[in-house]
Amino acid sequence: MKPLLFGLLVLALAFPLRADNWIDNGNFTEGIDHWRGNGRAPSDFAPENPMDKPDPLTSKGLILQLREADWDKVQQDFHGKSTDGVLTITYMMSPDLTFSKQPDDYSDVPDQIHYDDWDPFSVPAGNWVVFIADFGKYVGNYYVIQPKRGAKGVQTYKAKVQGLTPLADKTITLAVPPGKGTMVILSVSLTDSPDK
Repeated sequence: MKPLLFGLLVLALAFPLRADNWIDNGNFTEGIDHWRGNGRAPSDFAPENPMDKPDPLTSKGLILQLREADWDKVQQDFHGKSTDGVLTITYMMSPDLTFSKQPDDYSDVPDQIHYDDWDPFSVPAGNWVVFIADFGKYVGNYYVIQPKRGAKGVQTYKAKVQGLTPLADKTITLAVPPGKGTMVILSVSLTDSPDK
């Protein structure tokens, strides 16, 4: 019996513990299930001829085609676990992507995305925003993401999230300013803080 227990212990230690993602379908392996808003699925961009190769940019993830006059947003309701966590988002931008440079497009961001009951706040031009709030309430945290200009490939944003209501239903919203081009969200995870 002892060798069996020892073997199981060695096996458990050999595999790193995986953090549990609070977000459903955060890696978009199920298309855009569990997400709502302006995002589109890779199947919308698949070539008509199955022999043609799909565009590498739009072949995975959740795809946002920027609009010149309006913010785009995608959101999901989820069940929170604890008060603190780690938010990680990976994304790519098309080479032609440009965000609006108009200061007015970045003033009172909640109003821009029709979250009118949130307190107004503005962000610097060229940034996008993530909101995390208790479900049905207009109070929560927001995180401003400044993408690296001219960077090719995958970009990662990581932030420590604090002050959440534990074991409560929440909404996460990704909001992208007006502009041109395409942004692809590759993954969104909110996991327990490693400090726990």
